[in-house]
Amino acid sequence: MNRDSQRQLADQLLPCVLAAGALEMSYFDTGFAVETKADRSPVTVADRAAEAIIVEALARVLPGVPVVAEEAFAAGVRPVLGGTFLLVDALDGTKQFISGHREFTINIALVSGGQPVFGLVYAPALGDFLVTGGPGQALKAMIEPHAVMTTLEAVGPIQISVRKPPLEGLTALQSRSRNLDVSNTFLDDFKIAAKRQLGSSYKFCLIAAGDADIYPQLGDTREWDTAAGQAVLTAAGGVVTTLSGSPLVYGKSALDYLNPQFVAASAALPCLRRIAA
Repeated sequence: MNRDSQRQLADQLLPCVLAAGALEMSYFDTGFAVETKADRSPVTVADRAAEAIIVEALARVLPGVPVVAEEAFAAGVRPVLGGTFLLVDALDGTKQFISGHREFTINIALVSGGQPVFGLVYAPALGDFLVTGGPGQALKAMIEPHAVMTTLEAVGPIQISVRKPPLEGLTALQSRSRNLDVSNTFLDDFKIAAKRQLGSSYKFCLIAAGDADIYPQLGDTREWDTAAGQAVLTAAGGVVTTLSGSPLVYGKSALDYLNPQFVAASAALPCLRRIAA
C-alpha cells in the first residue's frame, strides 16, 4: 500500500475506532460482567460490542475483504482467506481491561502476501492512536475516544521511529500476566537497564515510539494480537522475528492463527547483543 492509500484507510477507519473506544471506556468506567470462552480466556460485552462496530465498518470500507476477528473466530466464524485479509482484535488485553489497567488496545491490520501492510493500534484509555502512514512511516496522535474527528491530519500526527539501543542498557517489555520467568531467562543475554510489565499490543507501540527496546513473547499469541502492532513497529524501523530469525507469517488458518514465539525489537538481535556485550 502506498502513502495515499494508507492515509485514506486510516481516515475511513477513524470514526469506527473512536466509537469502539468510547464504548469500551463506558464499560471500563462503569463495570461489566466477565464470561469465560472455550479456551478459558475471559471475554466481556465490551469485546463483542466493539468488534461488531469495527467489523460492520470494515464491510463498508473494504467490501469483500475477509475479516478474521477474535470474538467471531471464537464463535466459529472461519472465513476463507485470499491473498489479502484483515485481522481484528477489538479489545486486546482483556485481562488488563478487567483488572483496571489502561493499556488495552484496538487492533486492525490489513495483511497481504502473509505480511501486515497496514496497521492501526488505538489505546482509548491513554488516548494514543498509532497507525502506518505509508511505507516506512509510522504516525502517532493523541485522540480522546469522544473526540469528533473526520481526518487524522486534523490532529497533527507526528512521525515516530525507534531509537538507537542505549549503551547504558535496554528497556525490556514483558507481558504482565504470564511467562515472566521464561522472559527473564531470555533477557539474561542482554544488558537490561529497566523492565516494564504491561499487556496488549501497546508494547509494540512503545518500541515504535522510541520508549523501549525489546519485547520477547515466549508464550502463545494469535495473529490478531500482533499484526497491527508489528505493522506499526516495522514502519517505525523496528523488527519482529521468530526466535530463529525468520519473519512472522500471517494467514495460518490451519493452525488457528497461532503465532510462534517471537521477539520485537528496535534493532536486529545481533546488534542488541553487541550492545549487551
